[in-house]
Amino acid sequence: MEVKIVDIGDDYVRLVIKGEGHTYLNLLQHYLVEDDDVIVARYNIPHPLIGEPEIYIKTSGVNPLEAVKKANEKIIAACNTLLEQI
Repeated sequence: MEVKIVDIGDDYVRLVIKGEGHTYLNLLQHYLVEDDDVIVARYNIPHPLIGEPEIYIKTSGVNPLEAVKKANEKIIAACNTLLEQI
């Protein structure tokens, strides 16, 4: 996975996440919108074969990259919980 910051401000970020599709981006979006500090989390994949997946996050003032990090930590915790149950 390669992540590129396309645009960033104090309360928003637009990232291109190469090599990922709906599976990861939908999961990331799900955990982002559960965060009370996240106002908007949406993603777009222009074309599944040639498009670069892009996600936009807007927060209520917190660092948007910290919100992404927090969401990814929740994804890891959920995966670890699932693995423990198998």
